[in-house]
Amino acid sequence: MKKAIKIVTILITMILISMIGFFGIYVQKQNRMENIVKGYDLAMDLNGARVFTIKPKEDTKTVIKDTEGNVIEEELTDEEIQEKGYTKEEVNQNQDKLTIENYKQVEEITIKRLKEMKVENYEIKLNEQTGEITIEIEENEDTDTIISNIASVGKFEISDSETEEVLINNDNLKEANVLYGSDTAGTSVYLEIVFNDEGKAKLEEISNTYKTAEEENTVEENATTEENTTTEENTATDESTTEETKQKQITMKIDDETIMTTSFDTPIRTGKLQLNVGKASTDADTVNDYAKKASTIATTLENGKLPLEYEVGGNEYIFSEITNQEIQYIVLGIAIAVALALIFLMIKYKMKGILASFSFIGFVALYLLLIRYANVVISLEGIFGIALILIINYIFLYTMILRNKDKKEHIKFFLKIIPLCISSIAFCFIEWIPVTSLGMILFWGIILMAVYNYAITNPLVNMIESKE
Repeated sequence: MKKAIKIVTILITMILISMIGFFGIYVQKQNRMENIVKGYDLAMDLNGARVFTIKPKEDTKTVIKDTEGNVIEEELTDEEIQEKGYTKEEVNQNQDKLTIENYKQVEEITIKRLKEMKVENYEIKLNEQTGEITIEIEENEDTDTIISNIASVGKFEISDSETEEVLINNDNLKEANVLYGSDTAGTSVYLEIVFNDEGKAKLEEISNTYKTAEEENTVEENATTEENTTTEENTATDESTTEETKQKQITMKIDDETIMTTSFDTPIRTGKLQLNVGKASTDADTVNDYAKKASTIATTLENGKLPLEYEVGGNEYIFSEITNQEIQYIVLGIAIAVALALIFLMIKYKMKGILASFSFIGFVALYLLLIRYANVVISLEGIFGIALILIINYIFLYTMILRNKDKKEHIKFFLKIIPLCISSIAFCFIEWIPVTSLGMILFWGIILMAVYNYAITNPLVNMIESKE
């Protein structure tokens, strides 16, 4: 009886896992049903890609030159220019910055930003002649945000709000982080800017200099004022005692856009500045939006300032060469092959075959969940890897669990696939998505196959045999 209960419990668990793995979990959200199970991360060869370019921004101005090529500073009309034989030209003010060294530095910073923004599937090419950079990234809900921020200069400044004297800049930054805080109003998102030793000293000095002025209350000294004081004298005294002192403030800017203008309540000695991003909220989507905004700014600041200003050029979506219908045909073909193989097990081994088939289906469902939550990017080669793992698992199920019960033979089976294990681990460290995808899928598949069959399939089949 106890064995029957265990068998039923395992089967129900596998059915639940299969339902989640194949169909998901749907909850109602704003008048619609939404699947809360993580989706698949598809590579660009399956999901299409966004291809865009960033290029040096042209900042031109009109200059007047004489016949010898010298720049004329005085303003002249077109008639005067023509009379004197001068020429008028459009000159790029960034010309001195258009160097291969700066282009390569922009490429390096761009790669760092892509990695910080969790963009693992990308291709980047630099045209060393023009400085134009072509970037190909996977298409998802964050693609437009990534594109809009990838070309930002990342110029950071804290300056005097009146004189505009720069007090702190990028050279004083160490890192930037996103922090969270919770209270009765909800969850708050903070952008934490951490300064290096020089910046820490400067921040302490600035926060001490630009302190919030304490309010001074003017008190009328009626006790010391004589009763016969004239109205003019009282007025003069009031004006002198209410003289205003202007509050000194700093302005914080990112890419010349003012983030805030403020003063400091107390001197900051920690070398860390925390800024609120948005307002405290109990809505998860709102908090996530604030977090993405803070993360984008942090990424821009932490990975350095671009040596010259860039702008987004072309931007287009490239469809995958493999259509959704073709992918469906591939998946359907694998499903039919699996179904036929499991029917064979059920016919040949009857009850043991049925339980082994249930176990195999549970393995597939759990495997698909593991791939999603391990953030494995699935490419066409990755689909081949999934099919290979299913074949190996079926062979193990048929030859080892149903036919050969010797655990030593089970160990020998896994020893035989050690070269495949080593290859899969090596593939994981190759920074090329098709190979990385195949390696990650094989690696997680082999791990799951060993654990799952030892903990689920083998005990399940053994319970039936001992019952018989």
